[in-house]
Amino acid sequence: MKKITLLASMAMVAAAASAQYACDPSAATVLAKGKVTELGVIGLSEASQAEFKDATVYQYGPDNDTRNLWFWDNTLSAGDSSYPGVDDQVDGYVSAVVGSAGWSGAGYNEGAPGVNTSWWNANTRFHLAYMTSGTAPASIAIIIADGESDCGSVPAKIALGDAYVDNGATYPAVAPKASDDWQGIDISFADLKKLWPSFDFKAIDNWTGNIMSFLGGGVSGQTFAFDAIYFYQLEGGDGIADAVNDAEWVITDNTINVAGAQGIELFDLSGKLVKSTAGTTLGISNVAGGLYIAKAGNAVRKVAVK
Repeated sequence: MKKITLLASMAMVAAAASAQYACDPSAATVLAKGKVTELGVIGLSEASQAEFKDATVYQYGPDNDTRNLWFWDNTLSAGDSSYPGVDDQVDGYVSAVVGSAGWSGAGYNEGAPGVNTSWWNANTRFHLAYMTSGTAPASIAIIIADGESDCGSVPAKIALGDAYVDNGATYPAVAPKASDDWQGIDISFADLKKLWPSFDFKAIDNWTGNIMSFLGGGVSGQTFAFDAIYFYQLEGGDGIADAVNDAEWVITDNTINVAGAQGIELFDLSGKLVKSTAGTTLGISNVAGGLYIAKAGNAVRKVAVK
């Protein structure tokens, strides 16, 4: 498998207009950012998970019971996973070959009772490594946190390589096309929101749906592989001070009002949902006194109830 030098890799990233979220996908690169406090694992080797020793780990990957990876309508088949994975691990990874159906797709499905995403906020980051052992699709679509038909989360949609066009929608490209060396993307939910404004994740303890799905196009025989797939939170990234917060809030002793909101949720500091509304005003006169976190879309505020 071809290896490229650090300088060559840096030049490639600098030259690509879509490379602003590209990264070296190793665990060491993530840990260099700071202490990781939460880790939601879709696909990551046991050895790499052990490096995140200070993190609370949530398993989002297949367990062959309620959580599965589905290849849709036989549009993909298993590919070659004999190459070393990220950080030279040999635990295996997902490798796929595009079929002949004119499209291809798969999804990591979280069935009932769901998984814990209560720690998600605007500062939560999504990490993914990708490569090809053959000919890569010109574009691979990545769909993140698709719970529209289950828990109500509206997904973010991005692309690797060229921008991906699907049913008239264009997924913005965030990193170069797959090559025969492992590359990575690392992107915050806040940046996903900027790229795909309808993105509306749900921070709850029973999230269901396709936590990540992907589309590889319709050219038969093209291949791609994914490894080191996870969400993570850095220490201090509680999302309260740094969250996207462009809504107009009015908080009184009895109500929380958010202009233009399509729902407001009130959580205690443990992340438990206390009260919610589908409208723009949430009554809090019957809520016990204390400090809470209110969320309207991706806007977040601390609220002290007297």
